[in-house]
Amino acid sequence: MDEGLLQNRINMKIIVIIPAFNEQAAIGEVVKKSLQYADDVLVVDDGSADNTSEIAENAGASLLKHPTNFGKGVSLRDAFGQVEGYDIVVTIDGDGQHNPDEIPDLIKPIKQDKADFVNGSRYLNGFDENTPAYRRVGQTVLDIATNITAGTKVTDSQSGFRAFKGSTISCYKFRDPGFGIESEMIADAAENNLRILEVPITVKYDVENSSTKGPVTHGVGVLFKIAKDKLIRMTKR
Repeated sequence: MDEGLLQNRINMKIIVIIPAFNEQAAIGEVVKKSLQYADDVLVVDDGSADNTSEIAENAGASLLKHPTNFGKGVSLRDAFGQVEGYDIVVTIDGDGQHNPDEIPDLIKPIKQDKADFVNGSRYLNGFDENTPAYRRVGQTVLDIATNITAGTKVTDSQSGFRAFKGSTISCYKFRDPGFGIESEMIADAAENNLRILEVPITVKYDVENSSTKGPVTHGVGVLFKIAKDKLIRMTKR
């Protein structure tokens, strides 16, 4: 490989996006750790009622603040509108469930020009013994539905820990305002013939969770949105 090209890939400009809703317990640490591996961190405070914004800014993040809770899809849409000029865009949840120290593993395939979309998978090597049973069943159903819609074989369709090649961000349409966005982005990537790769990540399930929805309600809602997205894509053909 040409030495100049190699150096450009090593020095790629990276931004980490963190959508957050009432995540004051963990957001500061997530921001600080993410800044060790990125040029910038952008937190989207999606209408939090706690001190998420202040803690994020004090930790070194830039901030986008919504006046009310619009949903994760809207947060990502607004954040992606701010990432022009970055070579790699990373998304990570703000609740401490993901480990920012794994960002180098996530972005490596893009730096090596082996992928355009890297999905951090909690289940690439199967479910571990600490995965709650309800998550195993629900995740399997959502993965199957996503893979049918997208024509892919991903093992963790609902992962919020991902990396994107900066030049491909216009491929994502952000139609779904909520958590259905995770599956929608996979389908958008596949529809645009982007190279999708998964890498294994770790996960903590014992973090504070600000979600007011139960896992069953949440899963059914996402499944409905995946089915709706499939119908939309079918009518476009």
